[in-house]
Amino acid sequence: MKALFKFALLLGGFFTFTLLLFKLFGFLTVDDIRHWLEQALTLSPLVVGLIIISLLVIDLFIAVPTLSLTILSGFFLGLEMGIFYSSTGMLLAGTMGYVISRFHGEKLLRFVSKDEEQITEMKDLFSRFGPFSLMLCRAAPMLPEVTSCLAGVTRMPYLKYLLFYMIGTLPYSVIAVYSGSISTVDDPSPGIFTFIGMFAGLSLIWVVFLYFNKRKLRDQSIRK
Repeated sequence: MKALFKFALLLGGFFTFTLLLFKLFGFLTVDDIRHWLEQALTLSPLVVGLIIISLLVIDLFIAVPTLSLTILSGFFLGLEMGIFYSSTGMLLAGTMGYVISRFHGEKLLRFVSKDEEQITEMKDLFSRFGPFSLMLCRAAPMLPEVTSCLAGVTRMPYLKYLLFYMIGTLPYSVIAVYSGSISTVDDPSPGIFTFIGMFAGLSLIWVVFLYFNKRKLRDQSIRK
């Protein structure tokens, strides 16, 4: 299990670094994004949608406030188009992370561990718990990118990855976009409550999952 944790921490550390770096320089803030979308809306809803997709794909490499962006997509585009563009962006970002890791992640994996037994164990462990991780990947800001990369590097079949990633992503998109679509400048409370509730609810499910599987995870660690 050490190799899995090391790999996840290395990826998480990279995404955290970009998040802190952009926060430090005040780039890609929610206010920035909102301003860009407001300007784009004067041109065409299509331009707004393309900006949303682009930012969500960029999120694979630099930290973008995904939930806030998804809520804003509902605010600017309405329910149907907001769901379409935000879901498309998140699925493209996840697929890109999967594909890059599948074909180029082996070098990073070998950097984390040169022990073939540990690498095999990592793949087996993600095969057992990966689907659940993908379904709850929206519980934390950088978890979708980390789990997508893990799915790629452990060579989870793409259709299997896509199924569980969609299970975790599409409901998230629908709820967030809907809250944005019923929010107004004067009453942003639906979006705010959704922001709080989404992370709280998903985090609670993660805690319950870890509690009921702690013995399996501990036994796996002891064996290795």
